[in-house]
Amino acid sequence: MAESFPIYRYETRQEDGATETRYTFAPMEGVGYAGRGSPTSAGDADTEASEARPAGHVEAPAGSQIISVEPPTLEVPGRGKVDVSAVIGVTEGETSASSDVVRWRPAG
Repeated sequence: MAESFPIYRYETRQEDGATETRYTFAPMEGVGYAGRGSPTSAGDADTEASEARPAGHVEAPAGSQIISVEPPTLEVPGRGKVDVSAVIGVTEGETSASSDVVRWRPAG
């Protein structure tokens, strides 16, 4: 049986007005954050973030585990690490051979 992992999307806005869409496994700001400019005021007062909202989910083989909340990364048994952002098509990260076993299901 496959595992299903929800994916959330939020926007960041820098003091200069630049925005960026980010994806995460965490429905709350800053949980497991990987440090690309803080999404909350916890260390980077120049960055604001919108509330995370559901973007969809990924399906992966049974036994897959989250190894990084943001950027969202899975460990797929027998296949290795999968950059979920690349699977959903928002970055050009490395999906390796595991991308054929991880499926993106966007929200409605």
